[in-house]
Amino acid sequence: MDHDAALPFVRALRPAASASPAIRRKPAPELDPLLRAALDCARTGLIVLDRDKRVRLLSRPAADLLGVHPEQRSAALPIMHLLAQSPWLDQASLQTLATAFNGAESHEPREVLLSVPRPDGARVVSLDLRRADNEGWVASVHDVTQSRETQDWLLEHAATDPVTGLWNRQHFMLMLRDRLEGGEAAGTAVLLLDLRRFQPVNDTLGTAAGDAVLRLVGTRLGTYLRDGDLVARFASDEFAIMVTDIADRGAVARLSDRLVALISRPFQIEGQTISIGAHVGAACAPADGELPEVLVANAGLALAAARAEARGQIRLFEPKMDARARERRAFESDLRQALARGEFELHYQPQIAVRNHCVSGFEALLRWRSPERGLVPPDTFISTAEDLGLINDIGAWVLREACCEAVNWPKDINIAVNASPLQVESGDFTEIVAQALRVSGLAGHRLEIEITENLLLRDNASVTTTLLALRALGVHLVLDDFGTGYASLSQLARFHFDRIKIDRSFISAPDAAAEHAAIVRAIAALGISLGVPTTAEGVENEAQLALVCENGCTSVQGYYFSKPVPAAAVAALLERFHPDMAEAGCV
Repeated sequence: MDHDAALPFVRALRPAASASPAIRRKPAPELDPLLRAALDCARTGLIVLDRDKRVRLLSRPAADLLGVHPEQRSAALPIMHLLAQSPWLDQASLQTLATAFNGAESHEPREVLLSVPRPDGARVVSLDLRRADNEGWVASVHDVTQSRETQDWLLEHAATDPVTGLWNRQHFMLMLRDRLEGGEAAGTAVLLLDLRRFQPVNDTLGTAAGDAVLRLVGTRLGTYLRDGDLVARFASDEFAIMVTDIADRGAVARLSDRLVALISRPFQIEGQTISIGAHVGAACAPADGELPEVLVANAGLALAAARAEARGQIRLFEPKMDARARERRAFESDLRQALARGEFELHYQPQIAVRNHCVSGFEALLRWRSPERGLVPPDTFISTAEDLGLINDIGAWVLREACCEAVNWPKDINIAVNASPLQVESGDFTEIVAQALRVSGLAGHRLEIEITENLLLRDNASVTTTLLALRALGVHLVLDDFGTGYASLSQLARFHFDRIKIDRSFISAPDAAAEHAAIVRAIAALGISLGVPTTAEGVENEAQLALVCENGCTSVQGYYFSKPVPAAAVAALLERFHPDMAEAGCV
């Protein structure tokens, strides 16, 4: 029977507790007590189903083997609803059972084997299903863990992926090792393939549909490749292919292109048309590796390169990929230790009011002073810190350091700190901000948290809650780099931003000056209509300053007034630009 046909039968098998009362529970007919006792004492378990596949009898041995609670044995539930309540049966086992029961309409007996991970040790269970004339079905359930046939089945089961039935990673690596060590490395290539746009299938249609896609991908790959080739499933949406007797790297590239085209053809799942794609990374033996681990690792580097390219779909391994990977690993190792070693520092860039050319605040900008790499700019390491899960710890340090520095400035000077979307979504960002304010003694209204437009697109409850909680602390919210993302006017009004920063690309770009001036003018006018001040970033010369002044911006930030400076140089900027010095000629 086709796997896909079983999906409607197994979908949503584990109902929520609140949904249980909606299922009609009809007591099974009472058996003679002596007969029930005899069935419960038998070594073989027994399941009796009526024509609608509702349970009429479930003996104690069957319940014990399958993990069904004794209290559920008398409830005349559909068999799969009953089995879905077992804590021991995973999705793969339920899929196997659903396929068996769904295909039980014929009079031919059906037998399935299940690996059931019981608390007292995994057991192999055989279920033999037979039709009882036209009245229903009878299934006998046996513990066959010790039989020779079961041992053979376990060996095969240990080598296969339970969702797709393909070989798993362990077996693939063994087969690849046999080939490479058997003198057949020449003409052997490893292709790693991962699926594009696969996660939305799980998110929107559910994991059952996602599993169906994985099975269909495996079927397409298996039917397309030759008998001597090997297909395996490595991870959630990653497949591995060993191809043999392939002529050269050009043939590998052509095969990779064909596989991408093969996977890009739409799938039909339960009436839905699903379109996905694929990336492929390939490595060829023996040039790209003579050991299976090396060959697969290099194919992985090629796959990562294909993912990283905007239009990348296939890449073949190149030695420079390994060099870049080593450099990245060293970079990541140094970055992991940078905070503990005290290698981070903050530089501060003044924000200057247009009306009097006096400082109104500073933006704290993170720098990494690496002993090996020198001063590393943030655009080089921030994304890596996010990937490594370091951004929350680094961000907390930045907040504390900036607040402790700003508390010593005049009380009308604010400090602005950038927040990564990952920080805002972390769930504890408000408490981290509150702690920085407590430790430093800085008043909340003197701290500005800068967020980007794209954070607003996520539109989840945690973002809204966090932004409102920050406002409750008195913290000001600033929309950074406005004009480059997708924030709507409703979002600007909803979150009541205290300031809008116009992205530097509209100020400093030499081309399309008229169009950029119109954008600056429109954003400044929007700020005026909302009663929100606007700051133009990237002002580097007098002409750009005149542009933003003419178009209504209230403050500017850029090299025309000052580049970012270390904390020790802030005092000199305050002497030069602080409002108290205006009458002394602080232009």
